[in-house]
Amino acid sequence: MPERLEVIYEEILSLLAQQRFSEIKERLSSLEPADVSEILSEVPTPKRALLFRLLPKDLAIEVFEHMEGSEREELLNSFTDKETAEIVENMSDDDRTALFDELPAKTVKKLLRHLSPEERQIANSLLNYRPFSAGRIMTPEFIDLKASMTAQEAIQHIRKEARGKETIYTCFVTDHERHLLGVVELEDLILANPETPVSVLMEDDPVYVTTDTDQEECAQIMSKYDLHALPVVDREKRLVGIVTFDDVLDVVEEEATEDFEKMAGIQPVEDTYLNTGILALSRKRFLWLLICILTEALTSSVLKNYSIALERVVALSFFIPLLIGTGGNAGTQSATLVIRGMTLGEIEWKNVGYVFAREILTGLLLGGTLSLLAVGRAYMLGTGAGVALTVALALIAVVLIGNLAGALLPFVARLLRIDPAIMSGPFITTIVDVLGLIVYFEIAEHVLNL
Repeated sequence: MPERLEVIYEEILSLLAQQRFSEIKERLSSLEPADVSEILSEVPTPKRALLFRLLPKDLAIEVFEHMEGSEREELLNSFTDKETAEIVENMSDDDRTALFDELPAKTVKKLLRHLSPEERQIANSLLNYRPFSAGRIMTPEFIDLKASMTAQEAIQHIRKEARGKETIYTCFVTDHERHLLGVVELEDLILANPETPVSVLMEDDPVYVTTDTDQEECAQIMSKYDLHALPVVDREKRLVGIVTFDDVLDVVEEEATEDFEKMAGIQPVEDTYLNTGILALSRKRFLWLLICILTEALTSSVLKNYSIALERVVALSFFIPLLIGTGGNAGTQSATLVIRGMTLGEIEWKNVGYVFAREILTGLLLGGTLSLLAVGRAYMLGTGAGVALTVALALIAVVLIGNLAGALLPFVARLLRIDPAIMSGPFITTIVDVLGLIVYFEIAEHVLNL
């Protein structure tokens, strides 16, 4: 927590101990919703519910939307049915959908009963879309205009409908059957002649996605075209919602976190680190550690197979950590760059040959440079010219293997329709360890005549 909020947190606790509730309400009301959410997350659960009830209604809803899953669920459990209905009813549609996604089905069913018929229909509509799709993260709260309106009529319509809409800066033009015709910016409407038709001001070939479009692709499209709001249409090209910039920021954070976890060999963790139980964290990390142990048995087999070479030239063992560490790191670096390129849409199947050529040249350059340092280290240890040459050649080969493995495996993952991030980290390191040791000892046998 920032130092500024720590001071406020201590002040709130002091006022709470003195039961000066009106002053607490006034102090919290002067803060931004995100700051209030951060302060409440530090407060013990019983006191958190009390402080939340002191918030003005509009602020309470915004604070609730900023809170994390487990904290929101704890608050919901402490609410009366009336309080629950008021909070859930007034949440934005996309944030409410995200909340429902986090909660058990039984709890969601109970919450849906608290919604008004209109809001329940919207919630059910969003929940029926495929998880991680544009339909799940979109909001149906947008400004729609007709092409026949004048700029003045459009502004009057915006003024009338603006309250409760997700954004008014980008408006969407539809026909009488809600088919998307175009997009017009509020700035253009304000600056135009009042009698100018919307059809003249609008962009009549807008970028859009369908309800089935993956949320990560939505983020890429919004980034590529620098959009504040992205229209979402159904199969008949009827406008059903929009994805906004704040929704995409949440998606980017979620996707990046998930990729980091997968690259580290961790199954995605739904909650924050501090709010996740030790058993749950252990379970998420155990699978890949088990796989690594089983696959590293291959490394032991390789060492056993070349035990005679190690007995004859003990100095070869000095450089095993150096080789497998460098190879694994090189592979992880290549995989990270390739996966990032795939995620951003920069690398496609047509680029496979070019990627491989780049990684071969990069591997030779890096391996050649690092081999000079390895030779120097070998001479410092007094291993002799033969071992130094062996280490140098093996290091070049291992870095090259690491680069190619890091570049190849994400493409293999995409071919198998699994997340490329799974193919990095521990997986690549294990493969490079085994192949690197085999290459190392094969080179040693030829160079040292073992």
